[in-house]
Amino acid sequence: MSNRYPFALLACSLVLAAGSSLPVRAMTEDTETEHVVVSAQEPENRTLKGTVVDENNEALIGAVVKIKGTTNVVLCDLDGKFTITDVPPGAVLAVSYISYEPQEIPVNGRTTFKIKMQPAAKNFQEVVVTAMGILRKEKSLTYATQQIKSDEFMKVQEVNIANSLQGKVAGITITPSAGGAGGASKIQLRGAKSILGSSSPLIVVDGVPMSNETRGQISDSKSFTETGATEGADPLSMINPDDIESINVLKGSNAAALYGSRAANGVIMITTKKGKAGKLSVSYTGNVTMDMPLLTPKIQNRYGATVTPQGYLGEANGWGGLISDSPTSAKAMATEKFPYERDIHLRNYANNDVSDFYRTGVTTNNSVSLSGGTEKVQSYFSAANTFANGIVQTNNYIRNSFSFRQTYKLWERLTVNANINYTQTRTKNRIGGGTVGNPMYHLYTAPRNIDMQYYRDNYAIPESYWMSELQTHYVENPVAEGYIRQSERVKLSGPMMNYPYMDARQNNPYWLLNQNQSTHRDDRVYGGFQGNLDIWGGISLQARYNFDHTKYREEGCRYATTFAPASMYDYGTYNKARTSTTEQYIDIILNFNRTFKKDW
Repeated sequence: MSNRYPFALLACSLVLAAGSSLPVRAMTEDTETEHVVVSAQEPENRTLKGTVVDENNEALIGAVVKIKGTTNVVLCDLDGKFTITDVPPGAVLAVSYISYEPQEIPVNGRTTFKIKMQPAAKNFQEVVVTAMGILRKEKSLTYATQQIKSDEFMKVQEVNIANSLQGKVAGITITPSAGGAGGASKIQLRGAKSILGSSSPLIVVDGVPMSNETRGQISDSKSFTETGATEGADPLSMINPDDIESINVLKGSNAAALYGSRAANGVIMITTKKGKAGKLSVSYTGNVTMDMPLLTPKIQNRYGATVTPQGYLGEANGWGGLISDSPTSAKAMATEKFPYERDIHLRNYANNDVSDFYRTGVTTNNSVSLSGGTEKVQSYFSAANTFANGIVQTNNYIRNSFSFRQTYKLWERLTVNANINYTQTRTKNRIGGGTVGNPMYHLYTAPRNIDMQYYRDNYAIPESYWMSELQTHYVENPVAEGYIRQSERVKLSGPMMNYPYMDARQNNPYWLLNQNQSTHRDDRVYGGFQGNLDIWGGISLQARYNFDHTKYREEGCRYATTFAPASMYDYGTYNKARTSTTEQYIDIILNFNRTFKKDW
C-alpha cells in the first residue's frame, strides 16, 4: 500500500504537464470567485464573464471592470453582470465601485467570475469643493459648509433646482416663485440681509460666478403695492438639474472671502458631471409633475355690490345687500370717459370664482446624456428640455439646455478640463406682484355678485369707443398774433375691456390674462478651461479661464382701456427691451495641501 500513493501522485502530475483537457473546478472563498482551469497554457484573446455583487449579494450596477494596464474597460449591467473580450494571457482584473474597496484578481486561466465587493473603510474622509474649486477634506475646514449629492434632489425633479434645496441644507430658506412657471425662487442663507435689496447668495457653476440679478425685481414700496412688476428668472432656473453632480453651500464669510463682496450673502457652488472611463453610456431621465394651489384666500359669499333702486351699479368698494337678493342685471352710468350707459351682468348666487380661475399646472422634464472615454480622455454630453404650463391660464415656460465637457489627462501630472453650456428659455405671461395689473388681485377683490363666469367668456368688446384724457394742443389766435392753448378729449375706438367697473384700480382679470401679453427670452452661454498641474509633494498649480455671456429680450403690451393706479391707458402701451452682458474670469492659484500626522 505504501508504494502505490507516490506512483499515483506522479501519474497525475504527468497528465497535467502534458496539457490534458481534464476540467478541474475550484472555489476561492475570500472573493467567492468561481473559475475553471482548462489547461496549464492560457489561450490568447479570451472572453471572460462574471457578476459583481455587494456584501449582501446584491448586484452592483455600473461597477467598473477593466484589464489592468490597458484601456479595456466595461461596466456591469442592471444584473451586475459583465463580459470582457480580448483578454491576453497573464491578465489581471481590476474591479472598482464607489464606496467599496477596489480589487485586483489575477485571471490564472479562469473564464467565469463571481466577485463580492467589500465596503470601504469607515474612516473615509469626504472631499468637498471649496472656494475657487479647491478640493479639501471636510473636517479640515474652519468654516460652515454643506454638500448635497445629486441623488438627493433628483428623486422629484423641480424646474428650478433651488426648490430642491429646501429641507436639505441647514439655515437655508427657499421661497418658490408665486409668478407662475419660469419665475425666480428666493434663496436666503441665515436670514435676510436687506429689506429692499438682494439677499441672494452668489451662484458659482464649475468656477464661473454667474450674475445673480433678478430682472424686474421690486425695489421700492410703490412697486410692491401698485405696479404689478414681473420678476425674471434667476441663474439656478437655467441649469439642467440632471447635469449637476453635487452642490456645496458655503455659509460663512471666511468661506466666501475669495469671491469678494459679491459673496456677502454666501455662495452656492455647483459642480457638474464629467465623463467617466469605460464604454459609451447613455442615460435618460424623464418625469411629469403637477401643481395646484395649496392655499387661497377665504372669501365671503354673503354680500355683494350695491345696486341702486334705479338699477345702477354702486361703487366697487361699497357693500350692498345679500347676494340672494341681488338682481341679475344693472346699468353703469355714463361718464366723461364712457358717455353712454352699459349693461352689467350680475348673479344672485355665490360661485367659486377662484377655483375656476386656476388650472392644474403640468411640468415635463426630459433629459438624455452620453458619457464615456478612456483613462486619458473622458467626454460628457447632455441635452434637456423642460416645458411647463403654469396654474394660471396663458402662462407657460420652455427651457432647452445643452452641455458638453471634455477631460484630458496628459502625462501623469497634468489634467485639462474644457466645458461649454448653452441654455435658452422662453416665458410667456409671467404673473407679476403687487396689486393693480395683477389679475389675481382683481379676482380676489371683485364683488361677489358680479357674474364672473360671463366676464370670463366675454372679457372684451370687439368694437367700441371711449374718450381720451384731456389732450393739450395750440391753435392760431384769430384775433391777435400768436397761439392759444386748448384742451379737449379725443374720441378713440377699438377693442375695449368689458367689466362692470371701468375706473381706476379696476380691471377684468381675464382681460389682463388674454390681452396684456408679455414674452421674456434668455440665451446664456457659459463655460471655460481649467488646467491642474501636480508639481511635487502636495504643491499644485491651477489655472482657469471662464466666461459667461447672457442675452435677454423682453416684449410686452397693455391694451387701451386697461386701468393703471391713477388713470386709464387711453392708447395702450408697448415695450421692447434687449440687454447683453459678458463676464470673463481668469485666475491662477499655487496650492499647497499636505497632511502631517505624528503618532504620539
